[in-house]
Amino acid sequence: MRILVAFFVPGKILLPWDYLNWLRGRFYQAMAWGRPKLARDMHDEGFSSSGKRYKLATFSLLYPERYELTPQGIQTWGRLRWWISSPLEPLLEAIALGLLARPEVRLGASTLYVEQIGVVVPPTFSEAMTLVTLSLIFVSTGERDAEGRFHQRFLSPEEPDFARVLTDNLKRKSAAIYGETLESELPFEWLDEPRSKLMMVNDIKVRGWMMCFRVSGAVDLIRLGYEAGFGERNAQGFGMVCLPEEHPTFSRREV
Repeated sequence: MRILVAFFVPGKILLPWDYLNWLRGRFYQAMAWGRPKLARDMHDEGFSSSGKRYKLATFSLLYPERYELTPQGIQTWGRLRWWISSPLEPLLEAIALGLLARPEVRLGASTLYVEQIGVVVPPTFSEAMTLVTLSLIFVSTGERDAEGRFHQRFLSPEEPDFARVLTDNLKRKSAAIYGETLESELPFEWLDEPRSKLMMVNDIKVRGWMMCFRVSGAVDLIRLGYEAGFGERNAQGFGMVCLPEEHPTFSRREV
């Protein structure tokens, strides 16, 4: 399930390039306004599988109807769209209730006003789907250097491990929510040139990728990626996808 939040900005505002931390704060804040206990459980616990915890929710970047790009960030006015997705309907209900109860949303020094919240009709899921990102897909792996020190390395779609980690991540999420792992290979095919971008998250620079891709395999795993996000750090605003025709800027392109 997913919802679409339409914000209205009466005048011009400037969103700095690293607004993602603010957006994540509003994600949890709105949930807490709607259902405080659910927000605490979600933030502190989540769902566990193979020693890792998953929030099983994701959200998009902000998509303004009118904007100008500046060195400091995105200057925008009018309406902005924000998609939030999760296989857990109570979580989305909590966020919608919270935003409707307190429709003034602060992002740094700027104020957005909730104009409308709607439920997005889900697509027909199949064993092969073309999807495009609404937020960056982030994938990493742990490695040890020559001195034996462990560190995290961001993966690129050019590396075979990128698709493998995406698949393994979805299998662990399936175990976390369903209680059993959905076993299936998920071949990925990149349909355009993936675009890399650095985002600051909790004072750490994280590299993710915007792209269009085709994925094949178990329908339930593909649905889970669509609803809970592909890759890592989903509840921090990474890994949200949609159909090309649903995308606010991609739909005019041909794949």
